[in-house]
Amino acid sequence: MKKFVAAAFICLSIVCLSMMIDSEILAAAPATTKLPTLAILPFVTESGSSHGLADRMRFAVGKKMSRNGHFKRLDDHDVDSMISALQIPWTAPVHKSDIITVIKNLDTSQTVMGFLRGRTLKLELFVGTHLTKTISAAIPPDNTSPRLTVESMLTKLDHIAFHHVSSRQVDHSNPVVEKLFKTRPNLVPDPNFRLCARRSLRASPDWQMFLMKQDYHPPLLPSAAAGRLKPDSVAIVPQSVAGTGHSRGYCLMLRTSLNTAQNNGLACESIWIPVVDGHRYRFAVQYHSTAPRVRIFIKGFAYWPDAFSSDNNLASQRKEIYRYQLLPLTANHGWSTTEADFSPRAMRSLNAKHPIKWVRIDFFSYLNQGDVFFRRVQLRDITLPTEAKNQ
Repeated sequence: MKKFVAAAFICLSIVCLSMMIDSEILAAAPATTKLPTLAILPFVTESGSSHGLADRMRFAVGKKMSRNGHFKRLDDHDVDSMISALQIPWTAPVHKSDIITVIKNLDTSQTVMGFLRGRTLKLELFVGTHLTKTISAAIPPDNTSPRLTVESMLTKLDHIAFHHVSSRQVDHSNPVVEKLFKTRPNLVPDPNFRLCARRSLRASPDWQMFLMKQDYHPPLLPSAAAGRLKPDSVAIVPQSVAGTGHSRGYCLMLRTSLNTAQNNGLACESIWIPVVDGHRYRFAVQYHSTAPRVRIFIKGFAYWPDAFSSDNNLASQRKEIYRYQLLPLTANHGWSTTEADFSPRAMRSLNAKHPIKWVRIDFFSYLNQGDVFFRRVQLRDITLPTEAKNQ
């Protein structure tokens, strides 16, 4: 009996000590900063036959407004579930009081609401619960892509400048520019994905994976572990894993499932890279895809803190106002190079107060399941001296 009591006393003492340690750790840990959130409410229409168009427009606006690094967008399913739980009839006309009720319960920093009458789309932007801006435009016929219309609306609504792909992404005709690209420093941190191995790090601090509500720095994996990598994951792996005959060095690997490829897609971004608004840059990377389609975006950010920003969260102080996209890439048998010249520039009305100060490189895998690999990432300033003087 005495042994039992003694043992019980020891166990109780350990539990109490553990609780004391846990409470001290929690008290000492800095409070985490809540990332500003963005919600796209279901778009409503006066005609039942237009529900399909309303859903497509909501999807398009949501994809265009998703700003990794500045806002965390609420999943549309979670938004719809909240409206259902509140038992609000989400049919035209939706009263403003009901919209405010939903926004309060979602507790979002910014919210977009859409109304479709015929083929005229009206978007409303709420900051907190305050309606700050309204914009309307006619959606083109179904045989014409609505992309330009949606992008034009979002430029007016939220100051995002979209720059479209062209068949000629790089101009190699100027030998002076070609020399600048070869001699000027590469601005990409860890462009060959070797930092983890050199510094014995478990994960890369210079790259970040995004999928729905997940985000993490890709870990460094040996070949055997890379082969067992779960779908919808990102890692830094030996180049031998790519199966292209190259065994030395490392590369970035995105493994995408069919479900993710055909819905949200899988993304991995660089950290913030300082740039100069209006300068010309050349981006280049080598890629290998076993099946997925690949899109690469260059996202430009300005220093633009607002009521939801925090000194402890740099991302909350930066807003995406520029996006350049390269031509889509398809599956290939070995390493191929894609490159582009671009000039990150804020809209004229914003340039004085909010010039672009950083870019992030966004690798995006979608459409088909499989693996995509990236290596030798380059971003160099190719602005001519005469151009820099005129800035």
